[in-house]
Parts: sequence; C-alpha cells; structure tokens
Amino acid sequence: MKKLYAVLGGIFLFGLLTVGFDKYLDIQITNNREMIRNHRTYERFWSSETPKLIMDENTLVIFGSSELMPLEDYEENVSSFLNASEMNIVTMGAGNFQSLSHIMELGAIADKIESKKVALFLSPQWFEEEGISQEAFPARFGEENLLEFLKNEKISDSNKQFVLDRTLSLLANSPAQQARVMKYKNAFSNKISIDSIYKNLMLQYWRLRGKYYVLKQFGEMDQELPVVDLETMDFDELLILAQKQGKESCTNNEFGIYDEYWNTYVKEIYENGEIEEKNEIYTESAEYDDLKCFLNVAEELDIEVILVSIPVNEKWYTFQGMLCDEYYGQVREVVKEYDNVIFVDMTKYADEKYFLKDVMHLGWKGWARINEALYREFKGQ
Repeated sequence: MKKLYAVLGGIFLFGLLTVGFDKYLDIQITNNREMIRNHRTYERFWSSETPKLIMDENTLVIFGSSELMPLEDYEENVSSFLNASEMNIVTMGAGNFQSLSHIMELGAIADKIESKKVALFLSPQWFEEEGISQEAFPARFGEENLLEFLKNEKISDSNKQFVLDRTLSLLANSPAQQARVMKYKNAFSNKISIDSIYKNLMLQYWRLRGKYYVLKQFGEMDQELPVVDLETMDFDELLILAQKQGKESCTNNEFGIYDEYWNTYVKEIYENGEIEEKNEIYTESAEYDDLKCFLNVAEELDIEVILVSIPVNEKWYTFQGMLCDEYYGQVREVVKEYDNVIFVDMTKYADEKYFLKDVMHLGWKGWARINEALYREFKGQ
C-alpha cells in the first residue's frame, strides 16, 4: 500500500510540476509577445500554442514559404511595412512550407485569430507534379499542429482524413514520424482506444515541448523592428524607394536579378543561351488539391483568406523556355469557387523589373505592392 501511495504521490507531484512549468512558459511568452512575433524559426512555426499567446485583434497571420524567412534587410522585408499599432503580423513559413503544412497550422490556431482573416502567399514553385516532396516534407512537419488540427471540431472529418492520408504518404521516408501519425489516425477512427490515449498524451508533450523550445531561443531574439504609421504611409513614395534599391542591387544583368544571385546561380546558365522551345509548367500538381483543402478548411472555420498569387520572373523564365500563363489561369479558376477568398493577383507584375529580386523571390517593388495590398484588405479599405 505504501508503494502505491508513493507511486500516486509521484504522479501527482509530476503533474503539479508540469502544470506549473506550463503556466511559467505561458507567462514568459505572453510577456515577450512582440519579440517572439518578429522572430522566425521552425520552432515557432511548429508550436501552435505560441501564436495563440502572441496574437491580438490587429494580427494578420501570413502563411508562405521562403520569402517570409529572411530578416537581413528591413527596408525590403515584410516586417518593416506591417509593424504598426493598428496592424501587426505573425508569419508562418520558410522554404518548403506549402499548403499541407499550412492547413494544419490554420486548423490549430484558428480559434485565436480574432480578425478572422489570414493571408496565403502562393508560390508557383509549389506546383511541381508531386507537390511537396517526400524528401522535404518531414523536416517541415509539425506534429503539434496536426494534433491540434484534428482536435478542432469545426473541421469536417473528410478534410481531416485528407490531411492524414496525405501526411502519411509524404512520411514514407521517415518511418518514426509515420508510425506516430498512424497511431493518430487510428485514434481519429476509434476515439476509445489505446491509440487515443497515446494521441492525447502526445498532444500534451508536443504543446509543452513547443513552448519550451521557443523559450530556449529568447537569447537569439534580437530583432528590433521599426514601428510604422500605416495610416499616413505614402505607398507611392515607397515604390520610388523600391525602384532605387532594386536598381542599386541589380547592376550586371537585364533581368532584375541581384548581382550576387546572378553570379552564383544564373550567369553560367545565361551564357548557354536562350531556349527556343517554350513549354507551360506547373499545370499538373498534387498541390492543387492541397490548396483546395486549405481553402475548404478556412471556409469551415469562417476565416477569410487574402490569397496572394506571386509570379515568377517572367523575362528569365521565358528565356529558359518556361511559361506560366496556364498556371496563373488555373489558380484564378480555383479561387473563383470560394466566397471566402480575397484574391490579390500579382501576376500582372511578372515582367516588372525589381518586383522579384531573383527568379522567384519577392524583391523591392514586390514587397511594396504586396504590403500595401495586405494593409488595404486587412483594414477593409
């Protein structure tokens, strides 16, 4: 009997310590919300509890990929434009984050999105035939987001099933992750089971672990971003500045590609000459179904999506024999099906110099145009 009491006492003490540590993490994250909001690492993207603690009624969540990650040039990056008292942002994404990861993230945090609006930056490079690859996906997969997504009662079983099946197929090269997700799927199908208990325990583990890993990075969160006044910002003047910055950065080619990128990745290809045979690309892809699922889930959650269609560097892609007109048209057809989508079509700027800074990533004029659009749509102007 004494041993039983000792075991029960140990379990009680462990639970008490865990709850106390969880509360401590919540307090630390809440007290440092602006610092965390402006810091971008995979750990913050994977912790669905963290954005819930740092968002407010003026927060726009932006889902995207590699264009959201760098913070080196404040005059160019999204943070410099949308860090204001009347609007702030939380970015979700880095290279190889695509629609499937964002479906889970959206479902995980939707109940704390007070504005009921999010933005999705759609990149053409996502639309390779298989969509996100089996090689890339495991390193961009957050189990806490998946479990919180499955827990959201507003999301239909059909969308949950789609996400589970797609996730399992993409974890073929990561057997440990795949085995855990299989248990989550079994728990989804059978609410009263050992796997269901396992799923609930793992959710608590990932929640605590996620916030702890964010806390561990506090010492690295040294980005002090300027606070701007969006109500009085002169976006025309901003475009003039963007034109100047682009011209200063792109001095050795006609494609509006910044010098270092040109010299490292493009110059040798350019010297091989233009490819005369032109082919449409990105027209067949599993990513289309992933995108539709994201929009379906947003619709179920009563979330409005500001969908930004980002172009490629048209002049360079045409030089390489790659055309995207059909892809742009297919995206337009997809979004027509959804009443909850505000479509910000930036593909009309595909041939504008300095809209992109290389062959695919947003540049000076691209950020200026997109951030004005985001501000206008978020504020309903």
